[in-house]
Amino acid sequence: MDPLEQKKQAVLNQLMAIGTARRGQLSEQYFARKAADGTVRRTGPYYVWQRWVAGRKHSVRVPADAIAQVKAELAQGHQVQKLFDKLFAVMEQAAIRGDADIKK
Repeated sequence: MDPLEQKKQAVLNQLMAIGTARRGQLSEQYFARKAADGTVRRTGPYYVWQRWVAGRKHSVRVPADAIAQVKAELAQGHQVQKLFDKLFAVMEQAAIRGDADIKK
């Protein structure tokens, strides 16, 4: 098998092994509220998952008991992005090699 095809299959296998993934980021938000006695109290943190979809920012509040899962899925999302970059590089190499074969 062609070495570039082997690299491509290896990256695709790694992608298939990833179960769930998310894009974006997890942010902590706090709110300042004035109490009845006039003091300002900070409440939170509230966790918000934010991402861009079709040019628009989407935000979803995440319950405290789901924070660990969301963080893990965001880390997997970063891994997916790295694998896509690697896959694209392999496919580009194949295209460049194909261009060289045409010129011969």
